[in-house]
Amino acid sequence: MGFLDKAKAAANELAAKADTALANSGLGGPGAAVSPERLLRDLGVVAYLEAAGRPAPEGERDRLVAALGEHERAGTLPALVLQTTPPPAAATTPPPSGVTPAAPSGPAETQSGTPVVPPPPPPSWLNKAEDS
Repeated sequence: MGFLDKAKAAANELAAKADTALANSGLGGPGAAVSPERLLRDLGVVAYLEAAGRPAPEGERDRLVAALGEHERAGTLPALVLQTTPPPAAATTPPPSGVTPAAPSGPAETQSGTPVVPPPPPPSWLNKAEDS
């Protein structure tokens, strides 16, 4: 038996051992082709259909959650992080020191909704009498 024949036999034996190890770990077989990302996407589709009041395939939610649980136990489930989180609410910052906030525009209103009218200035003849 030549060197290449021995190398081929060793490679075949190693491949058989790898197949056996994958089958025993649960990573091989027909379910191995389904990635956790695809399972999460399908679970999102089912959740959306249910939230929108549209019919979802019967039993799919349970199947998907069980399959994701298997990935989580095997350690093959990636970190679950939202990809499209809303932006944080804009915080109102106080004006810098020394700056007074602008007065509200328009007339003020009473509780009944009628505008409050400021009193008129004093008559000009009153000011002249004080000067003399």
